[in-house]
Amino acid sequence: MSKSIRLSPKHGVNPAIPLCFYCGEKKNMVILAGKLGPDDRPAPQDCGWDHEPFDRCKKWMERGVILISVRDGEQGDNPYRTGGWVVVTDSLIRKFAKPDMVDNILRQRVCFMPDEVWDHLGLPRDTGKDKAFVGLPAHERH
Repeated sequence: MSKSIRLSPKHGVNPAIPLCFYCGEKKNMVILAGKLGPDDRPAPQDCGWDHEPFDRCKKWMERGVILISVRDGEQGDNPYRTGGWVVVTDSLIRKFAKPDMVDNILRQRVCFMPDEVWDHLGLPRDTGKDKAFVGLPAHERH
């Protein structure tokens, strides 16, 4: 990895504050993107630049599995998120996930779930700042 940066003629060091790929909160860091591509585009401001979880998300992943609701039919590594975000126990994953998917979900500690399935299970949406606490027993909500 190079320790130098190619300055952008239009945007200079082209700074961006990355978001956590999982919870969407701003990370406490700045990325100096420099010149991006031949068209010298500005650094994206509202996106995750990597899959390294925010410190709080790492802690949730140690205690449970993060479920994120996504638009029905979306596929790939970064589907369109629709606002649902909960943490559930491993036992809930074993109970409701397809048997051939359980090991992978438990290893990854995160799972995108189509809205249709999310709503069928009755999982909450837009839980605000407490979104990370949904699905955990009351005594663990800190």
